Amino acid sequence: MRHTMRHVSLFICILLMAGAAVLIGSRGQSPSNQKLGELQVTCFSLENGQAALIQCGDHAVLIDAGSADDAPALLQELEDRQVTRLDALVLSYFSPLRMGGAAQVLRSIPTEAVYAPDYDPPADSQGDYRRLLQAIEDAGIPVQLPDEKGDTLTLGDAQLTLERPLQGHYEATEGDYSLTASLEHGVFSFLFPGDAGEQRLGELMAQLPLSHTVLVLPEQGAVHENTEAFLRAVDPQAAVLTGAKAPSEELLTLLNGMEDLKLRDLYCTADGDLTFTSNGLDELTITQAEK
Repeated sequence: MRHTMRHVSLFICILLMAGAAVLIGSRGQSPSNQKLGELQVTCFSLENGQAALIQCGDHAVLIDAGSADDAPALLQELEDRQVTRLDALVLSYFSPLRMGGAAQVLRSIPTEAVYAPDYDPPADSQGDYRRLLQAIEDAGIPVQLPDEKGDTLTLGDAQLTLERPLQGHYEATEGDYSLTASLEHGVFSFLFPGDAGEQRLGELMAQLPLSHTVLVLPEQGAVHENTEAFLRAVDPQAAVLTGAKAPSEELLTLLNGMEDLKLRDLYCTADGDLTFTSNGLDELTITQAEK
């Protein structure tokens, strides 16, 4: 797979090395100041849905699995990255664009656990949901809802914390049922809020310390009344828009009007697979494949 390096200007200090943008973290050294194992986070460019892969040492976690139609391309991506087992498959919620390919992934790659919210999806998701449940049953994989205090998975030198939604029922949007994933690797951190809508964003601001280096935008960049407050709470240095859509004018206007944020660039997986490579100390490199 051919990759090109894209220059970015996210942090206060930029070093350009071999065409790559090497980002200098602003949160200081890790407590031990020791070299950590490399972390890679890849947000895939799929035709329909969304999926992201976390790799650190021998560990791998897939967050969402795209649509059913995306499954062959996603499985090829995982093979290209030599993923032969998954510590976990995390399904943000039961959208066909996030869980549709999960059954095929589970039938193809040994997986130790599946994390998912606990609710009954709507009728348009039931087909994918039944196929998912059958694949889970056939594989004998435990399905877990994160503990009320959150579950933390240790992935080599990285820690992935999964948070459940606070309510058992949401009226406004199904995305409010989304699990939230927070990944830490030394001084760098990544926040995956699923498709959290306005109510869930409000809960997150009250529930968690939200400051993260990289934010994967919820709801493909949808803008709510509290989106600006949420962005200020996270104060990311990079933001990622996943899925096939281009950013809306409303989102771009909002971001352009928040000049006091650390955020300097918005990346779109519609342009190609996006990979963050972290050493956990002082370098976070961003590369994007040609579409």
